[in-house]
Amino acid sequence: MAHKVVIIEDDLVLREHLRSMIGQIDDFTVCGEADSVAEGRQLFTQEPSVALIDLDLIDGSGLDLIAEAKDTSEAIKIVVVTVLADERAVLQAFDAGADGFLLKDGPVTSIEGALRDVLAGRSPISAAAATHLLRRVRRPAPSGNDFNLTKREIELLKLLAKGLTNVEVGECMGISPLTVSTHAKAIYRKMQVRSRSEAVFEAVNEGLIRFGE
Repeated sequence: MAHKVVIIEDDLVLREHLRSMIGQIDDFTVCGEADSVAEGRQLFTQEPSVALIDLDLIDGSGLDLIAEAKDTSEAIKIVVVTVLADERAVLQAFDAGADGFLLKDGPVTSIEGALRDVLAGRSPISAAAATHLLRRVRRPAPSGNDFNLTKREIELLKLLAKGLTNVEVGECMGISPLTVSTHAKAIYRKMQVRSRSEAVFEAVNEGLIRFGE
């Protein structure tokens, strides 16, 4: 029985190339393709053995699909295929549940080896991605507040991490939504990030906050 593979990739040329290559492997078959988060979500009903997922899709991030796929089935294996090789992308992908990470500018001809590796419990990883993971392992333990956030700012960040709106955060802290927004922007500047999700990601990595607090 052939292993079923789904391809969630918005680059039509690469998607067709991956489909063609997988079609030449005797015990693998492509059972679905998509170029968006919305369409990719529907493919998990096919119960694929492996999902090849790009991080940058036309309507959002493939990170959302990785987490959803793992919630749908613990058996499914996720291999990211992307051009995003920066440390944040790599760490976020594996934190979301990815089992492998390949770069589009790498040797796509190795896709058969990647599929067999991931089903055997191994993690196919491009050299650039492996470097980021190794750096994380070697990185000194978080000091706790390398961003020099105040206690008030950390308190606000914890509330933002819970998904509260600015109005709700303001009610919890006794300040106006406008003040919440001002403090949030100050936090982003200190952390050198551009959004709430990036700030929360960095804060968790640094040990400043923990989910569920």
